Amino acid sequence: MTEFIEVRATVEGHERAAALAHGIFSAGLAASIDIAEVPSPRRDTTVWELTLITTDGQVPTLERRIRETADGCSVTSRPVTSDADGNPDWL
Repeated sequence: MTEFIEVRATVEGHERAAALAHGIFSAGLAASIDIAEVPSPRRDTTVWELTLITTDGQVPTLERRIRETADGCSVTSRPVTSDADGNPDWL
């Protein structure tokens, strides 16, 4: 059975985050993408967090794409937990 993985990436700039999300979705690397503004350690920039849901087999390609496109961004991955009905929480 395929395991679902949540990948989070932080990217400076709304346009950069939107372009990254569009490229990921167009390439079929994620089934779900959410973009939200998050607090930035620097006052002169806006940071956006992308939360992506993908399969375990897509994670290496997805993480590589993020790092190549958004140089210097933070990327974390973790398995998606399931409810009692066996469906992922995001479903």
